Amino acid sequence: MALELLGSRLVTPIFGSSIWTWGSLIGVVLAGLAAGYRFGGWLADRSPTPRKFSMIVFIGGILILLVPFIAPYALSFSQYAGLGDEYGPLLGTVLILLLPTFVLGMTSPYAIKLSSQTLSSVGNVSGNLYSLSTIGSIAGTFGTVFVLIPLLDVRVIILALGLAVVGASLLGLPRSSIPFAILILLLVSTSLTQAAPQVALHNGSSIYEKQTPYSTLDVVDVGNIRTLFLNGIPQSSMELNNPTHLVYDYTTFFNLGMQIHPNSTQVLFVGGGGFSGQKFFLATYPRIHVDVAEVDPDVIDTAMKYFAVSPNPRLTIFNEDGRLYLSETSKTYDVIILDAYAKSYVPFHLLTQEFIKLVASHLNPNGVVVSNLIGSLDGSKSNLFRAEYRTATDVLNNSAVFETIYSTSTVQNLLLAATPSRTPLSASISRINATEVSTQVSPSGGFSQHLYQGAVRTDDVPILTDNYAPVESLIDPLTGSAYVIEQEYGRLTPTTSSLGIESVGGLLGIAVVWFAYTFRVIKPFDQV
Repeated sequence: MALELLGSRLVTPIFGSSIWTWGSLIGVVLAGLAAGYRFGGWLADRSPTPRKFSMIVFIGGILILLVPFIAPYALSFSQYAGLGDEYGPLLGTVLILLLPTFVLGMTSPYAIKLSSQTLSSVGNVSGNLYSLSTIGSIAGTFGTVFVLIPLLDVRVIILALGLAVVGASLLGLPRSSIPFAILILLLVSTSLTQAAPQVALHNGSSIYEKQTPYSTLDVVDVGNIRTLFLNGIPQSSMELNNPTHLVYDYTTFFNLGMQIHPNSTQVLFVGGGGFSGQKFFLATYPRIHVDVAEVDPDVIDTAMKYFAVSPNPRLTIFNEDGRLYLSETSKTYDVIILDAYAKSYVPFHLLTQEFIKLVASHLNPNGVVVSNLIGSLDGSKSNLFRAEYRTATDVLNNSAVFETIYSTSTVQNLLLAATPSRTPLSASISRINATEVSTQVSPSGGFSQHLYQGAVRTDDVPILTDNYAPVESLIDPLTGSAYVIEQEYGRLTPTTSSLGIESVGGLLGIAVVWFAYTFRVIKPFDQV
């Protein structure tokens, strides 16, 4: 279980934390275990010995140790194989985890065979062993999630797991194996391993990296632009010499609420990222107070340290899920901005009818909600947006759609504005002063130029509810599609360029030790 959870931290920076990533991880691990159970049972019936069992455990430990070295190559191959974010993680997971889980799966039936002295004791022995292994899985899961990942680098944890498995195998191996195990320990613990390849390549200077409870977080500088990546996808950018400037074009549309309701004083952002919109609002609208609901505490800390977010009496940050925050507070807002969605991952509970009703209940009578979604306006890539449009307008039917790019088929940021006010949004938009374009309060050409005049088809998409929100199938066509921001600001991709001669030597050293020791121990097997 620990290896599966850690595998997710290797795969998600490249392919995102989607249902396909987690389905691949779970499916591949189960397939590896199933095959290992089958082969281990067959092997256990062929003169089983404790030494052979320990050798299997030893090999499993070696394979775990190799995971951090293999992962960059496997993920690079998987990404460039052209399988997209749907089948790419499946191939990558197979290459990284299938063999280690196969060997580890062999140990269960083998242990049962060794522990069962008579046929009548098989049930008791197998029950005890499966209970013990399940307890171990529980400990591995909780320990990895709550202790190891928040404290240590993923590669360090994987290597520690491999060393632990190798160490356990020594209990059944001859004393002559100890020097080989010590050599492996030295190879892993020296700078050879520290030079091992990173899974993600930054097209610039890497400023900060961390595995958070929710994602893989990277801060990268390219020239004057600093970008926050979550799971390999750009989330927010900042000009280093002008921190309040809005880098992404779509963020200028957050001003819709303020332009439609110019007397606004209370604003809520659901989703923080690099706090670009929040900083701009505070600098541009001196009368407002901004609340932010951001679920990831490390994103908040990163914004404070690297994205020029400083304490401000007009800024309150809540380290909470946006829906949870709204369900707990009685505060109402003039403007609510929903900015917690990505191209390959959308928290379904922030899309449903129940959530929109919750948002509406926290809007003042003339309040406005602005939702930033990714998709297109027609074709299969529009399914998720059109479903959310149908859901939102079922609650707030006074709405308007804005396209950031003048193309209905391009995957882009689409802004949905809605209000409980009876004043048509089109009338409010027409009153927005065009001179505000120069102050970056409006997008190029003004809001009216980006207002989508066509009808959004909704008869073939569902209203999303807590009980039925097929977000995964709706987002499927988007996963492998080109997205404007990814094209312009990059996406983290796997690399093997940092693998130096020392690391190659360390990897070859481990392989030589593995094969040399294997042949040494296997030779007397048939004599036992």
